[in-house]
Amino acid sequence: MLPPSDNTATSPPTTYKLAFESYAEFRRALVIRLGIVIPLLLAGFVYLDWHFVGREESPLFRLVFIVVLLGWLSYRQFRQQRNNWRSLEFDFRDGKLVRRLDKYPPFEFLPGEVSAIIESPKGITIKTNNRLRTLFISNRLSNYESFRIQLASWAPEAPVTKWTLSFWNYVRNICELLACAWVFGGPLYLMYTQRRAAILPLGIVLTFSMLAMLLYVRNSPHMPIRAQKSIWFLLLLPILAMVSRLAWAQ
Repeated sequence: MLPPSDNTATSPPTTYKLAFESYAEFRRALVIRLGIVIPLLLAGFVYLDWHFVGREESPLFRLVFIVVLLGWLSYRQFRQQRNNWRSLEFDFRDGKLVRRLDKYPPFEFLPGEVSAIIESPKGITIKTNNRLRTLFISNRLSNYESFRIQLASWAPEAPVTKWTLSFWNYVRNICELLACAWVFGGPLYLMYTQRRAAILPLGIVLTFSMLAMLLYVRNSPHMPIRAQKSIWFLLLLPILAMVSRLAWAQ
């Protein structure tokens, strides 16, 4: 349970930031994750290219291009995560809990919105009835224990539980992974498949799947402001894949 506190909602604003000395540990974990994901992506691309196009028809420059692209994306990821680490702030202000993050919209909570507070070995998750309005606070936060105490007085009615790994956690994670593979991997499959009869129905289903995902996440506070404005370009992925394959099939 979160410890009680004598702090009140009228206390002066308190700002909490991530401890910069913990960034090196976070960066090592990021390197490990990218070191696992990038080879898997490369292997998937090579398999699709050789399986559907043919080894003799697969020019080297396509492989070089995907390697350069993944390298550039990894570099951007490191820069973005470092900027996020430095700019992330949590404030208790005017009865609200506010998250501020550079290039992201402000994220505000009222105590009455909180449906549960879940503690885990890595930090605290604040949940509401809207899944997109869920906030995670890492235990790498400076004055983390002070934050826990102030959180307890800010939302005293919210039930506090310990995080446990359950069967449904696995099911949900697998479903989310499959959904992402369908929405983003589907257009890639559409570009390579030799089943011409499947191009139109598959393209239509992928287009509506992408549209549904964009409508769901378009106002998420966990999405950068620029991405909220440009995210609709993702809808072109299945449309362009479908149109180009239909044109080639003529």
